[in-house]
Amino acid sequence: MTGPRMGNTSSIRQGRRWASDCDALSKHGYDHESYVRHLGRLQAHQATCAFVVVPDVPGDGAATLSAYLHYAPLMASDGFPLAYCLQDGAEHLELPPCDVAFLGGTDAWRAAQGAWLLQEAHAAGCRTHVGRVNSARRMRHLTFCHADSCDGTYVGYRGVERGLREIGQWLSQVHTPQLFSPADLQATRGSAGEVLQSRPASPQRVSTGAPLLKLNSSAESGSLFPDFPHAS
Repeated sequence: MTGPRMGNTSSIRQGRRWASDCDALSKHGYDHESYVRHLGRLQAHQATCAFVVVPDVPGDGAATLSAYLHYAPLMASDGFPLAYCLQDGAEHLELPPCDVAFLGGTDAWRAAQGAWLLQEAHAAGCRTHVGRVNSARRMRHLTFCHADSCDGTYVGYRGVERGLREIGQWLSQVHTPQLFSPADLQATRGSAGEVLQSRPASPQRVSTGAPLLKLNSSAESGSLFPDFPHAS
């Protein structure tokens, strides 16, 4: 995963598969001109691009949808697969046409709505991605969701060698045979209160991102936004 403030793109130039965030969640916030320049530099590497995030508004699904509907048509001609960020309130909104549904949002909201939204996006034919996966626990939760990929900043604060080793251990754990797969489970539209009730021992655990799931029956048996220039 790259972004406008990441200057080193050598691995992308060497042919590594990549995706780009727009940095709306960074401490600096989204900077439109920086993102335009960043994607312009990567124009020659479309073939290895998994997706680029259409500018979003963290924690605000309605504002994010408005931003997406403005920017996506402008960015489409650049040739990158486009990712729509699912933010708080997206469960009440229609999923717009997109290549990838990217689960963002606040932790408590993701815990209640994330699995259902990923399920709906998968059913609509979208690839799915989950951001901020920085623990073995969250990685395990994704084995029961329709999540095609994920990213996080774990290596950044753990160190490359140690971080990659520990992430490798997480992956080994989730690749062991499972009793159920996402196809065997039906996500439900929960609330933060229901998530808390499912974990009475520790209210803080609502932020871990675990979905509310049940077995399937079959298994039991624009003017506010600056213009985004087209690629030349």
